[in-house]
Amino acid sequence: MPHLLFVGLFFLALTTLLSAEEQPSVEDWISTAQQWSQLGAGSVILLESSGGSDSKEANHAGMAAILIDAPVENVWNVVNDQDKAPGYIKTLLSSELVEKCDTYSLIEQEVKVGFHKVKYVVKHVPEQPIAIHFKRDSGDLKEMGGYWRFFPIGEGEETKTLLIYRLSLKPDFPIPPFLIKKSLSDNLPDTLYSVKGEVLRLQKDS
Repeated sequence: MPHLLFVGLFFLALTTLLSAEEQPSVEDWISTAQQWSQLGAGSVILLESSGGSDSKEANHAGMAAILIDAPVENVWNVVNDQDKAPGYIKTLLSSELVEKCDTYSLIEQEVKVGFHKVKYVVKHVPEQPIAIHFKRDSGDLKEMGGYWRFFPIGEGEETKTLLIYRLSLKPDFPIPPFLIKKSLSDNLPDTLYSVKGEVLRLQKDS
């Protein structure tokens, strides 16, 4: 029996270790005092978006973070409500629910990409309260995907939310990679500031 107890404890420890590895920590994204200082001052910071070992993806991907003076639940409710997003994100022209099931939603969106307008259906996969993943399902774009990640910072009434937004984008029309990076470097911060503004507006009105 002792050996069975040892085996049981081993697998319990292994499961706990794997679960811990599956849950990323804030330090995986924000690791320096300078970054925290910028976030605390209300700025959006751009992060490395190499996509792991895929250097080609880095040419058409961007990632940014913002600190919002609101609990995760309030930030989640805004980001997860895609129907209302065109009301506060200027590059998102429309967003309409096409299909909804227990684990994901399909949402048809029309956005401005530079001087172009593109329409596509995105698969929206919430993992409350940790992350929302999304990926192109059909439509104009060649590739599109990314995620939102939510991290509680602080405790009690002082709790804030670190919101991280990653977007990888490949239009189906010719465009140099550096222009995609430039567009993402501009649009990701704009989107995060817009989300923050909407969260604080709703929080103030409640």
